[in-house]
Amino acid sequence: MKHYFVDTNVLLDFLIQREPFGAETLQLFEAGARGLAKLYVSSLSFSHIYYALRKTNPAPERIDKLLKLARLVHIIPVDRNVLEEALQLGFADFEDGIQYSAALAVAAVAAIVTRDPKGFSASQLHVLSPAEALRRVT
Repeated sequence: MKHYFVDTNVLLDFLIQREPFGAETLQLFEAGARGLAKLYVSSLSFSHIYYALRKTNPAPERIDKLLKLARLVHIIPVDRNVLEEALQLGFADFEDGIQYSAALAVAAVAAIVTRDPKGFSASQLHVLSPAEALRRVT
């Protein structure tokens, strides 16, 4: 079984079926549901998603989407250790540094799935697009 950390942009693609990426992300989450992959997200992603969906979804729909997402993934807490590590990394985008530090907090995570590979150019983990991650689990 593959263990992947899923970046917020991929989570948004999945939740709103944002084209042209929605189909790939749906298949990745289906692979997770079938036990072919274990998908991890940081707790930080939930607040970003709630905020990002405010223009298109009323609060009850945003909450429903996040509750459904929480049942599909393993949530990594953003705690003091994650934040302190992110502050030391020197990532150009601090949010990417937090996501990366959260991914490192779980030894089993083998790759970060993102549509922003440049944000993780300093990563020691593999950085995969959703399509690449999907090819590795199916």
